[in-house]
Amino acid sequence: MNPPRPAVYVFLFTFLAVLYSLIVPLFEGNDESWHYAYVWHIVEGKGLPRQPPDQYPHLARQEASQPPLYYLLAAALTRWVPQEDLPALYARENPYPTLLPVAHRDNQNHYVHTDAERFPYRGAALAIRMARFLSVLFGAGTVWGTYALARRLFPQERWVAAGAAMMVALTPGFLFTSGLVNNDALAACIATWALVVLSHPSLSRSRWGWVGAGLLLGAAALTKLSGLLLWPFAALVLGVYHEDTKTRSLKNFPFLFPRLRGLVLTFGVALAVCGWWYLRNWCLYGDPMGLSAMLLLIGRREAGFGLREWLQSEAELVWLSYWAVFGWFNLAAPEWVYRVYALLTALGVAGLALFTVRAVRQKRWDDLAGVGYLALWSLIVAVGLVRWTLTTGGSQGRLLYPAIGAHATLLALGWAQLAPTRARPGFFLALGSVLLALALWLPFAVIQPAYARPAPLMAAEVAKRVSQPTDVRFGESIRLLGYRVEAEEVRPGETFWVTLCWQGEGPVAENYFVSLSLLTADGLTAARKVTHPGLGTFPTSLWTPGVAFCDRYPLTVRDTVPKTAAGVLAVGLTTFTERLPVYNKGERLGDTFQFAGPRIVVPDAGPALDYRWGREVALVGYRLERAVLAPGEELDLTLYWRALGPLGGPRSATVQVLRDGGHKIAQVDLPLNLEPGEVWADHRTMTLVADAPPGVYELKVAVYDPTNGKALPVYKRGWALPVGGLLPLWEIRVEGGR
Repeated sequence: MNPPRPAVYVFLFTFLAVLYSLIVPLFEGNDESWHYAYVWHIVEGKGLPRQPPDQYPHLARQEASQPPLYYLLAAALTRWVPQEDLPALYARENPYPTLLPVAHRDNQNHYVHTDAERFPYRGAALAIRMARFLSVLFGAGTVWGTYALARRLFPQERWVAAGAAMMVALTPGFLFTSGLVNNDALAACIATWALVVLSHPSLSRSRWGWVGAGLLLGAAALTKLSGLLLWPFAALVLGVYHEDTKTRSLKNFPFLFPRLRGLVLTFGVALAVCGWWYLRNWCLYGDPMGLSAMLLLIGRREAGFGLREWLQSEAELVWLSYWAVFGWFNLAAPEWVYRVYALLTALGVAGLALFTVRAVRQKRWDDLAGVGYLALWSLIVAVGLVRWTLTTGGSQGRLLYPAIGAHATLLALGWAQLAPTRARPGFFLALGSVLLALALWLPFAVIQPAYARPAPLMAAEVAKRVSQPTDVRFGESIRLLGYRVEAEEVRPGETFWVTLCWQGEGPVAENYFVSLSLLTADGLTAARKVTHPGLGTFPTSLWTPGVAFCDRYPLTVRDTVPKTAAGVLAVGLTTFTERLPVYNKGERLGDTFQFAGPRIVVPDAGPALDYRWGREVALVGYRLERAVLAPGEELDLTLYWRALGPLGGPRSATVQVLRDGGHKIAQVDLPLNLEPGEVWADHRTMTLVADAPPGVYELKVAVYDPTNGKALPVYKRGWALPVGGLLPLWEIRVEGGR
């Protein structure tokens, strides 16, 4: 049985990528709205965007620092489409999106979507869909290039090329990325074909081979900054791998050394293609790559974040998102999906090791050179990703896609070793069936539901979903039909679910957020969720009067709750400036409706914590005697510190009580003197200022270097928290004076 032709995989990929693109709502992909803003800026005749956006207005944010090739192509494709309605799409941004991958439905949408985006597409929706299809074509080019690459390097392994093209065509993460407006698919396509051209044995025998390589290198560097990684790789390949450069076609060159002549020609062509862009950046920002302007917008890593922290906190995310993380890097597949890909990868790696051992024993140097060629490029891309993400955030698997053709070829080569030659057709058919089933299942089972609005329900259906019916009204037009609390007890760090069923009794012009809080008996907040109804998808202005629906809201209890407490749930409807009044059977309740929540159970020893400042010290627990105080009273607090290793110099810990705006009513700083492994009970009393205004304050903790006042970065389970080193521990309520 002969392997399928590459056109089969190109067609399959195109079909699936278009399917993903149609299912994913507009702007619901990594930075897609900012990528398209770059295209729109060009379409509007404003040229290439400049940084910073507050000085040179545009909506592309940091993406305006990207090289322009993809955006120029997309602008040329869409410039004839009227897009007057585009600003309305940008105005529908969700202010409370989920920021990290979650497997359950919760505000995965970064934008609110209306029927204006549906087929038949018009205006901005049509233009964005066209730009997405351009990405699909580049993704299809990557599939074709992968097949050509595998055939070039391993011509005797007939099923390897088919298996490699199959893997690229059926990788959900690549299908998703290739169905969006971004430059990743083009970068992957160019890199893959560059590998094909650079591996051609006759490349060095013709000046057109050198020119072709130069065009691809220039295009790569004009597509994405990571395209520059091809340059040292190409220099190594052209200078070392292609040894036979003294050929007849090069004798007419006016240089002395043929190999040097070829390299000069290749990189001269590459500079001619992309050099103007890097010269522009040098003139504008004093930085050829423009990274200084980009990093001012997206920020640098906190000091102390190194390779160890990256491996602990973000390497797994790169792995997961390479295969199947969707949305704005906030929509994960079920855990079992990643286990399937882990198993397939392990099988491929094991088979590749077997292939390498056999090639060494049989002295098949060409096969070993092919494996080394692909492994070297994969390593360069991986090092580039790590280097970039140690500079700033953004550890995502799509940054490895310039090497997806190399990855696929190596894995397919390994898979081929696990079955006898006669059994390989059936083996790859079974493997392809698994990959195809996953690629088809994920958009319908994971992506589509994340952006679906709640289903309309009849009264009987609402009654089945609630444990307690209510007759509570918010304002004049919104009714809470009932609720259900899906837990009786919760512990710090746990997530529980609350069902609320709603009905609009009339048109609602304003968009109100649902504010749902779990409070302690002291009225302090143990958990909180603020969201559009529909968990981000169904603002109140889109409600149809008389139609009922139910929402399930996830609430995650703060892991720093200090004591066991009875929980009270409070729900309100609010804008950024007002809260709707609440009525129960006509009686005014205030601006929240409260009902019994789960009991919060905390160990007698207090909450168990693991907040780490750098690699030096961890906060492993604390005790707080009272959280409700009057001005001038003493706050009694014990912090439990553990030394993780030798301190990197003098260290002090500060405890502060302050509220938004920086109003501080207490602070105590003490030096930390700990030996590695030692746990220290740090007991402190703090007197609140006598004129402290009533209200709720945050109790915060930080570790800093007293010689310069600089706070160490704080981590939770390896994640760097964006708190500037100052950890919010718990709330303090200040009541009226003595």
